[in-house]
Amino acid sequence: MNALIRPALPEDVAAIVAVGRESFTWAFGHLFEEGTLARYLEATYSPAKIARSLTKPTNTYFVAEVEGRVLGFLKLKEACPHPSTTGPGTPWQTQKLYVDPGTLRSGLGRQLMKAGEAWMRAREAGSTWLVVYQGNASAIRFYETLGFRQVGVEFHDFEQLRVEFKLLEKRL
Repeated sequence: MNALIRPALPEDVAAIVAVGRESFTWAFGHLFEEGTLARYLEATYSPAKIARSLTKPTNTYFVAEVEGRVLGFLKLKEACPHPSTTGPGTPWQTQKLYVDPGTLRSGLGRQLMKAGEAWMRAREAGSTWLVVYQGNASAIRFYETLGFRQVGVEFHDFEQLRVEFKLLEKRL
C-alpha cells in the first residue's frame, strides 16, 4: 500500500487520536481492565493532549495518508538520550508508531519509519531508540528487520498495571 508520508498538521489531530486509540486497544487492550484502559486512552490520546504534543518543538509527527485518509502516524522526540543506548551522537526516540490495525503488514509502518529515519539523519541524529511490548513478537520482528537490536528492558506502570518492554536501538 503506497501512502503519502507527510508531516502532521493541526487538522490531523482527530485522525491521530483515532488511529492511536484503535491501534493501542488492538495491541494492548487485553492487558487492561476495561475502566483502566478507558482512563489510559483518555490520558494518552485525548485530542487536547495530542494537539499540545504536535506543537512541542522537540516532537515531530508524520502521518501516512491513503486516499485522503490518515491510516498511521509516527512520533519522534528530538535529542532524547536513554541511559541504555550506545549509539553515536545524540539519539532520538521513536516514541510512537501506530497504523490502523486493518492495514498491518501493508507497508505503512515501514514507510513511516523510513521517512522518520531520513528526517533524523538529516538532523544528524546518531541513533534512535524505542520500546516495544515484550509480548508483541511481530512488532519485535518488524523492528529487527529494520536494523534495531535489543539493548535493554524497561517497565512502564499505569495504575496497578506493570508492563515489560524491550528497549531497541538502531544506529542511523
